[in-house]
Amino acid sequence: MNREFLKELGLEDEAIESIMKAHGKAIQSVKPDDYEELKSAKATLEQQLEELNGTLIATNEKYASVDETLQEKDRLIKDYETTNLKYRIANQAGIPMDIASRLAGETEEEIKADAEKLAGFVNKKQPLPLKTTEPSDVDAEDKAYKSLLDNLNLEGE
Repeated sequence: MNREFLKELGLEDEAIESIMKAHGKAIQSVKPDDYEELKSAKATLEQQLEELNGTLIATNEKYASVDETLQEKDRLIKDYETTNLKYRIANQAGIPMDIASRLAGETEEEIKADAEKLAGFVNKKQPLPLKTTEPSDVDAEDKAYKSLLDNLNLEGE
């Protein structure tokens, strides 16, 4: 109920004033006795809620960096495990440790398959040449050095 509504009904100002006073008293009688205390408690709770929200936001930001750190640690652990697996498989396949890091694959089966291929190349025995691989057109000075080397007694006979 408001004054404009009562004016539209055609009531006089004195009547409107007495109605508004009576209405105000009725509203005041309905208010609980501890209304001011409740109002104060509400303000206190709203302030505490604001403080807790600020703390929660700060905590979330703190834990976001922790999450990033944990993800980085997980990635490093996976890299170390993969490297360890590559070295173990290379050792089993007889591949030199210098080239073990070149093995490709994410799973153990993929790395083993690649190690088998690489071991086929690395462990392959090269046949000895059937004839000399020395160049035949040797000048006189190189021929003399070659003769000198051939006549050396390197095995202590």
